[in-house]
Amino acid sequence: MDLKNQIEIELYFADHFDTILFPVLADIYLNQEDFRRARKVCNIGLGYHKNDASGRFVLAQVEKADGNLKGAEKEIKHALKYSPDNIQAAIMLCEIQTVLGRSPSRLLTSWKKVLDLDPSNQTAKEFIEKVESESKNKSQQKNSPTKNPKKLARKTTKKSSQSGESLNVSVRLATFTLVNVLKNQALFYQALEVLDLLEQKGEDPDMIRLERDAVKALIKTSEKENK
Repeated sequence: MDLKNQIEIELYFADHFDTILFPVLADIYLNQEDFRRARKVCNIGLGYHKNDASGRFVLAQVEKADGNLKGAEKEIKHALKYSPDNIQAAIMLCEIQTVLGRSPSRLLTSWKKVLDLDPSNQTAKEFIEKVESESKNKSQQKNSPTKNPKKLARKTTKKSSQSGESLNVSVRLATFTLVNVLKNQALFYQALEVLDLLEQKGEDPDMIRLERDAVKALIKTSEKENK
């Protein structure tokens, strides 16, 4: 069977709902932005293979694309349980948890998982360093009441926002969600880098322009606060 032939796969799936190849068809529909069919195929396939990591990951992407971030988070966790080395799923979990406003401790655990899978991942390194630095500063503040918390916070923010290290993110992994992740972590220059990649991918130019303006405004605000 030709796995690149949509009609052939559709005919096969219609006669074999229990096939382990269901994620292939679901992924085809996902790439066509036919989320209804992609979700339906996943649900049917997962009914027979509930712990299929590939199927869970495709369903997570469908839920994310459809705006159901909590559902996407649930499916990604399931996918990582049975395929713990899926770096794309691990990164996507971090992105979604950031947008959902999960606690720093939970995000720290998720980003450490990414770093374990990909020791060169710059976003993971930056986030872990930022959180652990802030935790260290808080501990020092408790032991040194004369320290100025606001001054320490400004120094931490300044270090993060002015870091010019490249993320080395592939064009394929560049998303607007990742831009939001970086903005929330005060990694503004890295966010601009991802926007450049999105421009290369041919994503919505108006959205890119708005995001770029927003990031540049955040940089100016950060620089004023740290003067």
